[in-house]
Formats: sequence, structure tokens, C-alpha cells
Amino acid sequence: MNLKKISERRAERRRHRHLMEAAQHIVRRHALDDSTDTASPAKVAALAFGWHGLRVAEDEALDYLNAVLADRGFPLLPAPETTQETGT
Repeated sequence: MNLKKISERRAERRRHRHLMEAAQHIVRRHALDDSTDTASPAKVAALAFGWHGLRVAEDEALDYLNAVLADRGFPLLPAPETTQETGT
């Protein structure tokens, strides 16, 4: 394995760890208030950017948030509904 591949894998693991930390923080904060339904992917994305400078799409943030919710036994958040415009 060359040095470039090793660096890429380390960066991927670091990004994953940082996103999981952000999602865990959001769930922990909302679990204390017994309001995990108000945890949102936007909050995870904002925290990841604020703490680590990571730009995260909301669908990816939702995946991390749902991973933490599932791990702690909370109900998962639904994926946002996509609306398609029709030309009718």
C-alpha cells in the first residue's frame, strides 16, 4: 500500500470519527431534554463545520445521526421527502 492510499484512509477514518462525535453530541444534548425528535441533520452538519471545518450534506449528516439514534435505542428520523416538479 502506498503512502497516498494510507493518507486517504486515515483522512476517511478521521472524518468518520469527527462526524460521529458531532452526531453523538447532538443526540446526547437532546436526550437529556427528552426531545430527540428535535435533533436534526442540519445541527449535525453545523456542529461538524464549527468543530472540524467539515462540509457535510444533509443526507450524510442524517445517516450519522440515525446511526447514533439506533445505537441508543431511539427511533430513526425519516429521510426528507424529495419533491419532483412535473411539467404538467
